[in-house]
Amino acid sequence: MRCVAFCTADSYDLTGLSHSFKRKGYITRLTRDVLHISSIDTPIDIFFFSHGSFVCWGLKKPQEQQWLQRAHDFAINPRKSVEVDHFCFCFGDEVSIESHERFKLDVITLDVDNAQIKLAISYGLAQSVKLETFEDAIKTAIKRNANLPEQIATQGVISLSRRVILKHMGEIFIARSSINLNSEYLDTPEYFWRNQNLESFYMMTKNFLDIPSRVAALNQKLDVLQDLLNIFNSQVQHRHSAFLEWIIILLILIEIAISMVNFL
Repeated sequence: MRCVAFCTADSYDLTGLSHSFKRKGYITRLTRDVLHISSIDTPIDIFFFSHGSFVCWGLKKPQEQQWLQRAHDFAINPRKSVEVDHFCFCFGDEVSIESHERFKLDVITLDVDNAQIKLAISYGLAQSVKLETFEDAIKTAIKRNANLPEQIATQGVISLSRRVILKHMGEIFIARSSINLNSEYLDTPEYFWRNQNLESFYMMTKNFLDIPSRVAALNQKLDVLQDLLNIFNSQVQHRHSAFLEWIIILLILIEIAISMVNFL
């Protein structure tokens, strides 16, 4: 059976989603940061997280596309491209996650069909797919600005106007701030403070998806962006200082010219 994680937006209107699906006959359970949707007729579980990700359990591919459209109606700042992680789940003797080399797919094994265990695992899946959006944003920002330090190294200056440089600074600042403002979603959720018996399933998922090392790598890339930001800032300040110096020189020359005219 399929288990798929999506990241489609910066956040969701969970209250609006809950009311909408309740009117359609679904069972909804809303907490502060997650909305659980299930159905009496079919064995499905969908978990919407406030940070713009949701995880589907037991849906078929056409149904997932329908839920993507439904999620879009309640998305805040929808993403241009949707991040997707595919998994497969089955039932066995114990809960585990393993990579299936033959089918090149990660397989989640559940010992029972328990919504709380699915939610604990979904927290990790949702964090992973959200982290992918951060990784893409950082990669794009670094790629766009990678040639500019080389210009400074070879030419001594950046061959861009002050306005363009400020635009680059804005892009970098937006990328950094969006990650810093949402970094709380990469920490252990408060849900496990109250449900410590489920935290082991979350940690298993988090470690399998290598989230801690990916967060560390992301922080290193953020440092690279900060260095780029400092370079651009110093370049803008240098140009501004040079501009002021030329104005002072021009004023001195004008004063000298006026003095000479008066003297003659």
